[in-house]
Amino acid sequence: MADERGQAEADADPRYRLALARSLRTLGELLAKVDRPAEGLPYAEEAVDICRPLAETELARHRSVLAECLGTLGGLLTVLARPAAARAAQDEALALEGEPEEIVAFYRGLAEADPDRRRPALAAALHYHSSWLKQHDRRAEALPLLEEAVALRRGLAEAGADPLRRIALARSLCLLGELLGQLDRPAEGLPYVEEAVALRRELVEADADPRRGITLALFLRALVRLLVQLDRPAEALPFAREAVDRWRRVAESDADDRRYRAGLALSLHTLGELLAKLDRPAEGLPSAQEAVDLHRACAGLLGRHHLAGALQTLGEVLAALDRPAEAQAARDEAAALEETEPEAP
Repeated sequence: MADERGQAEADADPRYRLALARSLRTLGELLAKVDRPAEGLPYAEEAVDICRPLAETELARHRSVLAECLGTLGGLLTVLARPAAARAAQDEALALEGEPEEIVAFYRGLAEADPDRRRPALAAALHYHSSWLKQHDRRAEALPLLEEAVALRRGLAEAGADPLRRIALARSLCLLGELLGQLDRPAEGLPYVEEAVALRRELVEADADPRRGITLALFLRALVRLLVQLDRPAEALPFAREAVDRWRRVAESDADDRRYRAGLALSLHTLGELLAKLDRPAEGLPSAQEAVDLHRACAGLLGRHHLAGALQTLGEVLAALDRPAEAQAARDEAAALEETEPEAP
């Protein structure tokens, strides 16, 4: 555990703090099993304290770990005859295992009773529910929830200097901008994504680790899509190039992690597509070809549909460069992939 604590203190990557939280939780459980619950309690409390701000920033990813730590804490408090505190921890753990709307309702009740402590959790629950609705093609329903999450997170970010609060705000701003674009309101969505990019850029510039640029690269891709939707592709080009550059730095920093190459593949595809739209196919060809090569290497992560899209873009670029045979070969392969792509469940 000492090594995990040192790593968590030296590196802000959430995975190190989560690893420490899991170890602390396990230690708390072990001490309870050997009839030393009072000694185990501080470890369980620290595990919850580590997980909570991470979950309040990105509930979808971290809620299960927080629920596990709360469950352990509740068990220890029960043994120590602190029923009210035990019930509070157990109720929260149970709520986190529920449906998105149930999580919102649970934290809304807590936030009404204790707004200073519970507004971050309510904002996270609102963001999580809106993201779930967006993924299930219920975008109009997601919009008011996400607007509420942005308002809450903006107030929290302005009230304190905690970088996690600004990270959380940036996430909700970007999601809101993307959602408005999907609702055919890109002009309204653009300022939100621009603000998200600016916030995330400030945070990235303070950290030399290239992995910190991943979220910024994702936000930049969202910005590119909105600008293209607004028929402003030339303005989108520098952002598309920056997204590729940031993904490339991450991919080169850890060549064994295929997820980074997958991210680079998607950004290269976007760049190649954008250059084709701007009638600059000679510049777009290297990006389009590299995107196809990386999509082939990452087919298990990205799926054949993404490879088919990259091949279609490559075909368009090759056709514009008067290389019809190669263009047709790329298009034929894309069509074959689309025909064999399994239907979504």
